[in-house]
Amino acid sequence: MTAAPTLDYLLIERALSGSLPIDRLNLEETDFYEKYKPAFDVGRLANRMAQGYYAFLVAQLVAANPQSINSLPPAKALGEDPTGEVKRKDGTAHTLNLRHYLDLFREDHGVQREVLQSWATGALLTLDVELSPHKYFDHAPVLELVYHLRNAVAHGNRFNITPKGRDRLKRYPAHNRSAPVKSPVGTVFEITPSLSGPLLFDFMGPGDVLDLLQAVEVYLTRIRERHAAGELSGLLR
Repeated sequence: MTAAPTLDYLLIERALSGSLPIDRLNLEETDFYEKYKPAFDVGRLANRMAQGYYAFLVAQLVAANPQSINSLPPAKALGEDPTGEVKRKDGTAHTLNLRHYLDLFREDHGVQREVLQSWATGALLTLDVELSPHKYFDHAPVLELVYHLRNAVAHGNRFNITPKGRDRLKRYPAHNRSAPVKSPVGTVFEITPSLSGPLLFDFMGPGDVLDLLQAVEVYLTRIRERHAAGELSGLLR
């Protein structure tokens, strides 16, 4: 009779996060590590996107502060405002007047909103790029929520549930009811066949996108929790 595999999921989590050498795992744990690594890596990406969003929000708050003009580099010459560059591939660059665009960002609330929306859009699109090759793993509702939100932002930031989308919803519900991270008051976001209208920032706000990114991270990286819930098999590829 073959002995059951001996798996220490805490050690596997540590190895996947880079805090434990892989050679500390036994053969069964190493095999699990290799199979689970794609899911864990997507979870870590979701974490980086959330952390990046926080960093971006802080940068926006600093830029929108009237005092931030004082932190700009000194003028290169008398009467000359500091400039910056955006490099092209061929080595040439766009040049920009830092004071002008700092003022623009601070004073134009439309620009602020659009930049925030662009970041949230990019985060959802990036997460979809990583989930799609793995066919959204076990199609957990929180992962399926990403799928439908991605479709909305890719089509003019508006929901338009197609027949294909409705068929998918019949098989795989998309919501955050059981998501490990959500609003303290438990606000539920669910994709329904009749859903229509704008996504960002109407159906969801910036903080809700952060909740979703963090929920995906927790769902895909907390191996012990998935084991206790009996959800590991669907996450292995």
